[in-house]
Amino acid sequence: MTYQDKAEYDFMENILGVKPGTLPNTVFCILGPDGKTRLSRSGRGPFFAYANSATMAAGMKFLAKEYPLASKNVFTDTQLPTVNKIDVALNVAACDNRPLLVSVAADKVQLAQVDSSLLKLAWSEEFAGQFVYSSTTERKDLKPLAGAGDSSAILIVEPGTYGVSGKVIGQLDAGASADEIQQALAKALKEFTPQVKSHKAHIQTGYNLGIEWETIVPESDAQSVRAKAAFKARQARP
Repeated sequence: MTYQDKAEYDFMENILGVKPGTLPNTVFCILGPDGKTRLSRSGRGPFFAYANSATMAAGMKFLAKEYPLASKNVFTDTQLPTVNKIDVALNVAACDNRPLLVSVAADKVQLAQVDSSLLKLAWSEEFAGQFVYSSTTERKDLKPLAGAGDSSAILIVEPGTYGVSGKVIGQLDAGASADEIQQALAKALKEFTPQVKSHKAHIQTGYNLGIEWETIVPESDAQSVRAKAAFKARQARP
């Protein structure tokens, strides 16, 4: 998602300490609750800061003790963890193999009310981390979502294999009660089956189908750019 937002791209460059325009496609760093204080070394992955999963778990437990209030409020927040754009959220949901939850309303005031009805459930122990979230006040943003009702305020979406389309598997209007929303989310999770994908086959089939994601910020991971160019060259051979 970093290549979809220039401000985030610049922030990640600062975290990693690389030259402008050279940000790789993975970055790791543990930050404090303020989103600024670095609590670990930064690098392309956790292995830059921790030798293995056991030391990482021990290190995170140690850091958590330094922030008892944050640990106490682990399942609370004042906002939904939304991805800014529906099309990007759909792609993220496909990558993470999770269902997508979209809130939609005619204006920002109504949208805030819909989001408020989801907030407690989104950060509950039952549902935290189980869905990707996005919201919009533009019905045209729902075009990739097959089956979206004209008056639905909450859409539960099963992402397509490549995250360029999705199928609505549940929807609720703005007047849905907390119990009705909880039941719909629980049903969606119970029935959702993550797709099993082969990395190599997934990429090859995507290229064969002409599917390639164009990022807002041009990809700057040199290794990834070279790998894509080499793959396309092999595909073009007779």
